[in-house]
Amino acid sequence: MENGKMRVVIADNNVQDRESKQTTMTNLGINVILATGNGSKALETIREEQPDVVIMDLILPGIDGIGILEEVNKGESPRRKPVFIIETALRMENLVDEAIQAGADYYMMKPVSNTMLIKRVYQLMEKRMQINPIVTGTEKNTVSFCDKVEKEKRKSTSEGYSLSGDLERDITNILLEIGIPAHIKGYQYIREGIIMAFYDRNMLHYITKFLYPSIAKKYKTTSSSVERTIRHAIEVAWRRGDMEVLEEVFGNTVSAGKGKPTNSEFMALLTDKLRLEYRTQSVS
Repeated sequence: MENGKMRVVIADNNVQDRESKQTTMTNLGINVILATGNGSKALETIREEQPDVVIMDLILPGIDGIGILEEVNKGESPRRKPVFIIETALRMENLVDEAIQAGADYYMMKPVSNTMLIKRVYQLMEKRMQINPIVTGTEKNTVSFCDKVEKEKRKSTSEGYSLSGDLERDITNILLEIGIPAHIKGYQYIREGIIMAFYDRNMLHYITKFLYPSIAKKYKTTSSSVERTIRHAIEVAWRRGDMEVLEEVFGNTVSAGKGKPTNSEFMALLTDKLRLEYRTQSVS
């Protein structure tokens, strides 16, 4: 670490996931020294820069995640080895075992909310500091860093996500946070709908009459298809997402017995939340 600032390498072939992680971590004061979709570039940076944490997918061009772990184990002493967190959509137990045996410290199945990822990063780094204080050079630095860990863990838990001031990027971050994967159609439709509603309140008042047809026109589909696809995306979030994040974003609408919000409730809550936070940000 430099000046008590965690140094991280992100290697993910999914551009949106990679940029979302980088934005969230940068906003939390973490130094992302490289965010890439290329395994060879990641390995080169790991060797040259010796980061504190590496977050990577298993499938990468150039050299895959397990290959990176094997190469690092060849030339690095345990004291200088980064904390390795594997994130992947591959649901194959043999690969999980192989990654752990190759030296991965933690394994997470996608989609992963940035809030949960940050929590795990700090938990694993705190554990590393306690086991091996020499990583930071002095005991004093270790104590200072552990204090910072607690502060940032509370910050990441309470904030959930950080606004960048770029509406499209902030919507992307929120949708990924609540567990809607970027590869499904509903993700694109919800994203487009929130952008439209953000600038035109009437869209939410007449969601069937105006919003669905507007989205359908852009994506060359039907209003009924847009409605069904958005409903499916919401169901995916409630089935696979992080309930802590869902409760933070949607409040009482996800409490016991209330079930999932309707399409219009979902879109309105996210749009109003963004409007309010943008307004608060501009005033401050």
